Amino acid sequence: MKKVLLMTAIAMLLTTVFSTDTFAQKKSKKQIKAEAAAAADSIAKLEETLVDGVEMTFKYTDHNFGTVVNGSDISYEFEFVNTGKEDLIISNVSTSCGCTTPEWSKQPIPCKGKGVIKVKYDSSRIGSFSKSITVFSNAKNSPVVLSIKGNVLYQQNNN
Repeated sequence: MKKVLLMTAIAMLLTTVFSTDTFAQKKSKKQIKAEAAAAADSIAKLEETLVDGVEMTFKYTDHNFGTVVNGSDISYEFEFVNTGKEDLIISNVSTSCGCTTPEWSKQPIPCKGKGVIKVKYDSSRIGSFSKSITVFSNAKNSPVVLSIKGNVLYQQNNN
């Protein structure tokens, strides 16, 4: 979508600068060059905004719990940094199953700020699992997909 907007802006600027109507034909070459330079500067600023906006960089995007027993606390914190130049806002985190519960900060994360997406798996479910967690934000690399996997073994509680 950002690329479409950028291309539309470029087309509009170039059409304005190089239009062939009567008014444009009366412009001097110097005026046309100045307008073209201004258009190029505007395009460069627009591209910079898209490139330097917000980016979410994770330390790891997957985690393997290995083999655990039922009733265990099966949770993991995915650490990330806002490596962009604007505040990062996480709008939603969804999971592939109701057996996986995410927690995240609802506050904006500033440039170079750190955060975590905490994910908890319901260990009462016996057997192998592989789940995805999708993080939606205002980052240019949104959505980011995280994954967890493991195997829950049944162990009778002897209380």
